[in-house]
Amino acid sequence: TVAFVPVFSQTLQRSQDEARRFFRATWTLALILTSVICVLGIVYAGPLVIAFAPGYQTDPEKLELTTTLLRLCFPYVVSLSLVAVAMGALNALGHFFRPAIAPVWLNVCQIAAVFAGVAFFTTPVLALGVGVIVAGVLQVWLQLRPLRERGFAPQLLFAPGDPSIRRLGWILLPSLLGASAYQLNTITTRAIASFFGDGPVSYLYYATRLLELPLGVFVFALSMASLPSLSRLVGKGDRAELQRSFSETLGLALALALPCSAGLILLREPIVALLFGWNPDHFGSEAVRLCALALLYYTLGLVPISLARIYVNLCVAHENTRTGAQAAVVSLIVNVVGALLLVGPLPYGTLWDSVIDVQRALVVADFGFLGLAVATTLAAAANAIWVMTAAHHRYGANLPARAWIGYLRLLAATGVLSLAVGIGVWLLPSQEQVSPLAALQLFGLIGLGGLAY
Repeated sequence: TVAFVPVFSQTLQRSQDEARRFFRATWTLALILTSVICVLGIVYAGPLVIAFAPGYQTDPEKLELTTTLLRLCFPYVVSLSLVAVAMGALNALGHFFRPAIAPVWLNVCQIAAVFAGVAFFTTPVLALGVGVIVAGVLQVWLQLRPLRERGFAPQLLFAPGDPSIRRLGWILLPSLLGASAYQLNTITTRAIASFFGDGPVSYLYYATRLLELPLGVFVFALSMASLPSLSRLVGKGDRAELQRSFSETLGLALALALPCSAGLILLREPIVALLFGWNPDHFGSEAVRLCALALLYYTLGLVPISLARIYVNLCVAHENTRTGAQAAVVSLIVNVVGALLLVGPLPYGTLWDSVIDVQRALVVADFGFLGLAVATTLAAAANAIWVMTAAHHRYGANLPARAWIGYLRLLAATGVLSLAVGIGVWLLPSQEQVSPLAALQLFGLIGLGGLAY
């Protein structure tokens, strides 16, 4: 989507027929390429699992189950790529609701699959894989009507030599890396987490899901909504309006990311307990504590991730995807090196002994599996610093002086929120058990923080 929107927006300004041809050619290429990826992924699912979760080699049953689940999930790559093309076209045409609501189908299908798995599957978790396939089909279907209404009904058109397609190709390769810095770091984190057993893998996964709630609902949605507008302004050469639009978008991202960060940090334990701690036999007080610590370290990266996404948009609007790609490489290096230095000594038997020896010699702090969350946040900070510095160097001062006053006001408001919530936590009696009263207290504190902010 990131690569498609700038080219499509500028093509649309020239001619709707040209834009329609470009959309259909892109749709066809996406279908062909991701179908090939899907087939290769299904065939080589076993080696892929070993590559991304090497710790699973010690448990053949877990390795086989993960491989089966990966094969079930790979068709989703095809569905999601078609949704990405449809999302880019619809956003550029001014329609946001259908693309934005599409991911809800994945949640609905996953929830339904949980119940179906218990009722109809010998291995219940396999139902989740089937749910992914069904969700992908529904997500694509949801985009078809608004596309037809705007004269962009998908049709097969194989035109790899089209000038716009060639232009898309030049933008696409680096943008794939630049836009996926966060996902690449998450994959790296899970690979190293596989050495620590099931508990840490789950704690990190739940913590990242909580972090992705504000990212997905607010920041990524804002990023997608702003990209077509920034691309049009760059195409028109209206620098003053571009600067104003960019600073307002950045301000809105901070207005959402700052209070979310404060809330997740201050209320991390009651949030984790309320969501996951209802069955203490499976998720007891120690699990709540460790998952909440992972959430704390991840949340410190929420603001840098938000800043990087908006600044990457500014670069992409100028058809510059190299900056985001370079930042992603820097981020990935920081994440891998940081993780290996902060997780403590890795166990022998999962990698070559010589590699384990080097890693053990270089460890600077033993955070255990929590070092992965710390490393991810450091990587997010490195990514943001690189993108912001490069954007400022290439495009000059992107923010007017008055914007900084607004950002300082947001920071002050977040301080007021933190003070109000901190006092509320201090005054209220702590709840040892997960209960309706504990839930009411948590919602009350969230409401208090929101009002203060």
